[in-house]
Amino acid sequence: MEESRSRRSRIFSNFMALGILQGTNFLLPVLVMPFVINRIGADGYGIVAVAQVILLIFCTVSDYGFNLTATRALALHGDDVAKNARLFFTVLAAKMIICAVLFAVLLLLITTVPFFKQHFQLYLFGFTWVLGQSLLVSWFFQGVEKMKYITIYTLLARLLFVALVFAFIRERADNRFFILFMGIGSLVAGIASIFQAIRLCKLPIVRPLWRDIVQELKEGWPVMLSNISINTFLSINVFILRLFTNDLMAGYYSVAEKIFLAFRQVPVMFSQVIYPPLCQLLQKGKEVTRPFFKSVYVPFLLLVLLGAVLLCSFSSFIVTFFLGANSGNTVLLLRLFCLGPVIVCLHVPASQLLMAANHKKSYLRVLSWGTVLNVICNLLLVQVWGSLGTTISVLLTELFITAGFNREMYRNKLAGYLRARAH
Repeated sequence: MEESRSRRSRIFSNFMALGILQGTNFLLPVLVMPFVINRIGADGYGIVAVAQVILLIFCTVSDYGFNLTATRALALHGDDVAKNARLFFTVLAAKMIICAVLFAVLLLLITTVPFFKQHFQLYLFGFTWVLGQSLLVSWFFQGVEKMKYITIYTLLARLLFVALVFAFIRERADNRFFILFMGIGSLVAGIASIFQAIRLCKLPIVRPLWRDIVQELKEGWPVMLSNISINTFLSINVFILRLFTNDLMAGYYSVAEKIFLAFRQVPVMFSQVIYPPLCQLLQKGKEVTRPFFKSVYVPFLLLVLLGAVLLCSFSSFIVTFFLGANSGNTVLLLRLFCLGPVIVCLHVPASQLLMAANHKKSYLRVLSWGTVLNVICNLLLVQVWGSLGTTISVLLTELFITAGFNREMYRNKLAGYLRARAH
């Protein structure tokens, strides 16, 4: 009982810390939107939103699924400092290699594709965001369940981002600096997090071995593909919408989508926090995982439902705050998006059980088909209903992924870890 109470307390502490961390990552860019849109216009913001789509995919590749594979390894290592140090520097080295390859790809795109060439400064400056996110070792603090130590650095970095935006973005041409300022904040947080991890966990400096790097890359490959799938389906929507409409409509949609994505991070954060203890509990058997889900997950699901109702109720006020009276159909889009986080929350137990039990292929299969469904629905519905069709495509994809994860949980005989069998 005492161990269970201690675990719940640690989960709550880590969730609050991760909430501040992710909140600053997502909410501060959302909160500066009214100022930015007023300076660069909704169409100028649409150009930035499309660039963020591309660079977010780059960030996903550089992350390479270490937030699951390395986190799982750390949870199983326990307090073995030597193993943790070896993993820490191996993952950092792997990420820097990936970043070098990604930068070469970006240079190729800028020199060969007219769309990228037209906004080459925006993309070159924006790559600092990819590098900064690669240096951020939140995966390490998640694995050792000490998320609160990274929170203060991220908060300061995001406040730096806000200060730079207010100080230097003055006109439409300044839109090329928006992602650069995000990148500067990420670089500050990333470098600080590395020193904090080394100092806090007393990690000895270890030179990464090439074979270890290759092994980590092999281990993370399926998860990286899974993460690309989910981030592609979450980020490509505005890109497809822009292909069939214009910068203004993409800008209006992007406001509703960013508020949705900020709220969607709540169940995502919860899944990240419960993942390390779940990896440990799975080793002990079904009798300890069932009460874990009942005491931790069920109350959280009710809170997400309450949050969705409140967001739907205040959608008009929120959209007016960002866009003023001229907001197109953004209020309708945001009210529909309120369903998204609830749907995501319904697959948290299944998706985390699949990863904790190392069923990476099942996890990848669901997300890959979900991405395919999203692209097909987008291409069909956006031509009929515009941004409303894009929003419906997102919700249909979330439903498909939730059903898919729960189906895979039953196929892999993991449902017994979630609930007691009927007698």
